[in-house]
Amino acid sequence: MNLTNEKYDALIKSYLEGQCSQDESLVLLSWIAESEENRNYFEAFKDVWTLTDFSLDEDDIDVEAALESVNEKIEAAETETKTIEMPWLRRNYKYVSVAAAIMVALFLGFLISMPFGQTVTVAYDDTQPEQVYQLPDGSSFIFNGTGEVSYSKRFANNSRDVKFEGKAFFDVAKDASHPFVIHCDGLDVEVLGTTFLLDASNERYTVDLYSGLVRMTAVDKHGHELSHLDIKPGERGVWDVENGGLKMMTYAEVKEEELKTDHVLDFNNVSLNTIIETVEYIYSIEVKLPETYASEKVTMRFSDEDSVDDVVETIATLFGLEVSKTDKTYTIY
Repeated sequence: MNLTNEKYDALIKSYLEGQCSQDESLVLLSWIAESEENRNYFEAFKDVWTLTDFSLDEDDIDVEAALESVNEKIEAAETETKTIEMPWLRRNYKYVSVAAAIMVALFLGFLISMPFGQTVTVAYDDTQPEQVYQLPDGSSFIFNGTGEVSYSKRFANNSRDVKFEGKAFFDVAKDASHPFVIHCDGLDVEVLGTTFLLDASNERYTVDLYSGLVRMTAVDKHGHELSHLDIKPGERGVWDVENGGLKMMTYAEVKEEELKTDHVLDFNNVSLNTIIETVEYIYSIEVKLPETYASEKVTMRFSDEDSVDDVVETIATLFGLEVSKTDKTYTIY
């Protein structure tokens, strides 16, 4: 049951070119947030985009003509060197030098007094319509509940810093030489280029990583590092606000927690193999599945009232298969 993403190709291309309208960007980022497959598809498309120039049509490119034009301009520049005589400058050199020094001093004073970048603060609550927000480096985010983001209109030369509270989905532009750092209260989240969901609204902060790499760093009130945790796609990083502890949760652990707190087990367009691994972890069983079905994408929901027999039986029935059970081992065939 593979999902066809072809209808989103044009929208993704328009988004990467910076041509999307606000409504189109909202549609795309909402679609990306729907499932892991959508996020992986978007990331793969974006990776290819960075290696390919889609803005030019091969039929419109005349390489030889372009080279010839460049060479002609170079030759013209080499042969048409001109000397401009300014006798008045020689006569008044001393006064011109003093005036120039004054101008430089005034300009430097202006630069020192001028703030590097004006701070922009975006606040959002559930009464407002959903909106995609763009950052100066091309990164974007969409709130997933009440929240606030503050950033400079012009990022510094060596980093991209954002202050954040609440819950939001981030799509960070790749730039290995300029780390993207989100500062929460007592926690820094550093990324290079990735997509993730950050929740800094409760007694613990979480990062659900969909692609790329993220480092979560617990800091003291002076910004000094206390501890850090690196997380990979499919994992959840958790920071406990009360005790400052950091920990990593696997996909199966996250789903087990959701079953206990929300009383439902949701799988949205994920591989059957991932579902089986999660069910094995939660119910402490072993499930044998034909390899040919492992990569099939499935959307399913179970409640905590469903028995493990019901869960495995439902998975088998979905594909017209049978189930046999021996102790804690289930065989789907």
